[in-house]
Amino acid sequence: MPSFVELNKDCFMLTAPSGIKSGLQNIALIFASLVGSGFLAFLTQVILGHSLSMEDFGIVNTAVSIIVIMGAVIGFGIPSVWLLLYGREGEQAFRWVKQSVKFMLPWAAFVLAAFSIVLIGLIDDARLLTVIWWMQAMAVMQVMMGLLTAKLQLEARYGELSFWQLLPPLGQLAVASTAYLSATPNAFEVGKGYFLVSWLLIAASGISLLSMTPTRMRLAGHPSTSSTIIADLQQTPQIKDVLDIAWPYATSAALVMIYGRIEIVFLGVINSPIAAGTYAVAASFLLVASLPPQAIYQKFLLPKIHRWFYNDHQKFLTTFRLGCTAMTIAGIFGTMSIYFLGESLIVLFFGEQYRESGQILTMLAVCILIRYVSGSIESSLMTGNFTRHRVCCQVFITLVSVPSAFLLITFYGLDGAIVNKILKEFLLLVSFGYASSHFVFRGKLLSEWSLCLVQKK
Repeated sequence: MPSFVELNKDCFMLTAPSGIKSGLQNIALIFASLVGSGFLAFLTQVILGHSLSMEDFGIVNTAVSIIVIMGAVIGFGIPSVWLLLYGREGEQAFRWVKQSVKFMLPWAAFVLAAFSIVLIGLIDDARLLTVIWWMQAMAVMQVMMGLLTAKLQLEARYGELSFWQLLPPLGQLAVASTAYLSATPNAFEVGKGYFLVSWLLIAASGISLLSMTPTRMRLAGHPSTSSTIIADLQQTPQIKDVLDIAWPYATSAALVMIYGRIEIVFLGVINSPIAAGTYAVAASFLLVASLPPQAIYQKFLLPKIHRWFYNDHQKFLTTFRLGCTAMTIAGIFGTMSIYFLGESLIVLFFGEQYRESGQILTMLAVCILIRYVSGSIESSLMTGNFTRHRVCCQVFITLVSVPSAFLLITFYGLDGAIVNKILKEFLLLVSFGYASSHFVFRGKLLSEWSLCLVQKK
């Protein structure tokens, strides 16, 4: 008989029909909430773009970019650490929670004070400094929401996770709507509104995190504790132990925000708030386009990737290969769509005054494909000891992109920001690809590439 090809059932993430259906439903739910969050964030940008002057709009976006970097530094990668530890130790990982919190409280106070001093020394624009001061609560809110997201991921409570993801952009949309209805909308009003919304969410998420105890929290899908680590589990970890595990995640989280937002920050500080606002409009479209890999990898697959890496390596490999292929196809589609429709969409939503943003978006469309592919490759570096290699890639990108952004934006303004963005995304793809192939797969990734198709006689 002629041979035929069939899919090996062991290659699927979830083999039972009910498991497949449940997994797809969870991905769809998370993706829908992220699309909703992205749409709300985008709508907030549209309303602010129509409400504020271009200068005030640029001030708000520059301030938000700085605050996001601040929040990443405060968070110190602890949400990712929790996902790793619970994936490795199961219910025994509760012993790490108290030490994590004991470290984060004084660390947050130190970071807020240090950032305030540094920003006062570097930024001459008093209006920008005032807006940043009002928005500092957003950094704390960002950390609290990250911790709560990790908790809900561990419990596989994807419905509640989706709900919580919508709250920050809903609050910011309410602030933007209030500014739109105001007789004299300005950046200060927006900053004060974000301050109020942030503290409400800090309180709400803090109450929800109180249930993160062995008796009140039910972990989902974790196997019994491995006998190879039972001896280690008898010891109560110290803050030093938390830092030893957390530093790669902390460094990674901070670097991602630094090189991810550096163009807007430098445009706002070096060039002008108007230039920052013009670029931020294009960046908001790229942010929405980046939601699919974020939904699949960071919100759904990450806790499973940790678990599979330690307990089912074949499933880990299969998920990686299938994910890379799917993300490449999706990235091509996204790039083509934005290239042909991006400028028209920006003019439609933001008005003729932001047409230059549309032209910027057209030139940045290729970043979508690069981001999709690099994001899928990056997933192999997010567990085990490979996080250190991921950090090395991100340190390299930061060391290249931050000085180049400063020079390119100083001499070429918006054109320099565009060149720096594309260069940065390409170098990130090359770095992740090299690290994954060389360290995770020992140079055998391409030679063994397969979607687990099995030849059958």
